[in-house]
Amino acid sequence: MSEASEDVGLAPPKKGETFRCSECGMEIQVTADCHCKAGEHVHFHCCGKELTKV
Repeated sequence: MSEASEDVGLAPPKKGETFRCSECGMEIQVTADCHCKAGEHVHFHCCGKELTKV
């Protein structure tokens, strides 16, 4: 599977959600709601991979 097909993005994140890198453990906490429209995807990357929601 190619890296691009794994990079599907996330639904617009909300304040308080946390995302983590599966490789190094770095985390990002969202401090304000994202106001993208439904269907528009957000991308958080670290170590060449998309972060996952915790």
